[in-house]
Amino acid sequence: MICPKCGGQRVQVQAVSELRKRGCLSVLFYLILLFVPVIGWIALFLLLRGRKSKTVSYAVCQDCGWRWKI
Repeated sequence: MICPKCGGQRVQVQAVSELRKRGCLSVLFYLILLFVPVIGWIALFLLLRGRKSKTVSYAVCQDCGWRWKI
């Protein structure tokens, strides 16, 4: 594998765990549900429950430090 920035051949592949971002519509939906008393508690629980993560592979050039997604 060759670095697209410097052309170096010393490239290492790393697996990184990243959190998924919440979309604007889902946050807006939860905020609307917070105004309804019974459903608001459920929405609050879903907001505090946490986000899911996904694993992404990156290649990192050992010469220049450039990182790109594979």
